[in-house]
Amino acid sequence: MPFSRSAESVERPAHRLSVSLNEEQYAQIADLARRNRVSIAWVVREALERMLTESQPLLRQRRRQP
Repeated sequence: MPFSRSAESVERPAHRLSVSLNEEQYAQIADLARRNRVSIAWVVREALERMLTESQPLLRQRRRQP
């Protein structure tokens, strides 16, 4: 299924970051990007957006122990 681009995400100012991936992760993301005719950066942004908007995100804030 091809990905869709949100107009909202295009209008916001961008922040650059660096992420290290192992060979397998990079190959999978590069293949996904190629198959959907989008950039690797776009795939990463889309994955982050989906994770951040899930009703039960993978990452949850933990309360700090005193």
